Amino acid sequence: NAGIFYQSFNKIIPASLPYMFDGLNPLFEHFLFSKNIDLSKRKRSSAPAQMTSPTVPHVVDAPLEPLLQREGDILDLDILSQISFFIKGNNLFRRLRPLYLGADAGFSLGSIEQKVFNWRAPSIILVSGTRLPSTPEGTRERSFADTLPAKRFPNGVSGNNSHDKVIFGAYIDAPWKHTYKEAIGGSEMLLFQLSPLHEVFRASTLSKDYLTFTKSGVGFGCPPPRSKNVSGLSSHTALGPVSLMLDSSLEFGVFTHDSTGGGSFHPSATRNSDWQDRFEIENLEIWGCGGDEEADRQRAAWAFEEREAEARRSVKMGKDIEADRALLEMAGLVGGHGNSGGSMG
Repeated sequence: NAGIFYQSFNKIIPASLPYMFDGLNPLFEHFLFSKNIDLSKRKRSSAPAQMTSPTVPHVVDAPLEPLLQREGDILDLDILSQISFFIKGNNLFRRLRPLYLGADAGFSLGSIEQKVFNWRAPSIILVSGTRLPSTPEGTRERSFADTLPAKRFPNGVSGNNSHDKVIFGAYIDAPWKHTYKEAIGGSEMLLFQLSPLHEVFRASTLSKDYLTFTKSGVGFGCPPPRSKNVSGLSSHTALGPVSLMLDSSLEFGVFTHDSTGGGSFHPSATRNSDWQDRFEIENLEIWGCGGDEEADRQRAAWAFEEREAEARRSVKMGKDIEADRALLEMAGLVGGHGNSGGSMG
């Protein structure tokens, strides 16, 4: 190993680890500006007689709230620390709450919609899995491969990982919702890889297909799927130059990196190579970046939707049966008035 040269260091830190040294700030402030040092006092040449100082009652500090209220199958304190290298700690520490945990809620788009929609603050999605072999094995893998364009890039590097484990994720700066013609998200969106290598791919302005949520799956940097196939065009899932796509069953995913760029996320700042990782999803988590206020808003939105749904259900049959029957008779749907409206005869 030839070591780390300044040129590489100066390129990697701003791109993927901009807040790596923020944790040192309190340490240096403690050493350089200690409250126990008073430079205005001079040390006397002869020490006076030792005097007893009044006893100060010891105040027990309240226990600090943990940095992470609950760990997931992917997110733990180690992963949290790694993410804080490129997302400000004040958006993460004591601010993350689990919105969707696949191991608990089940792996389905409906579960994500139920758990994550109406969260009106940023969120982080994490997905882990194992790389698929170059030649699909089994019916499920072949079916997934058939939905994708032919693979033209090799697998990504394995680093020190000999088990083909991968972890990808994204920081979403907008509320989740169904997307039809346009994607959601903005310039603060981040796409990242945490394992086997650490890399952050920042949002580009060349395309704004940051996040799509459709019945076809979840895509980051992928164009929204066409509503119907157009003659002469491929029916395969469209993958962006730098993109992450999770299929509709949340069973498989694919991360693509085309070094030429041109999509919604910038290519790697350190690796001028092309690769594509197709993997089987093992865990999937979505964490909300917010506090109690954001959680209360989500609960209020859920309650409002439930009331609206209940109101729609009650409209189907009112309490005044005679009035309902009169309306149906006016429409010619019931009664023997000789009206022909609605008749199939």
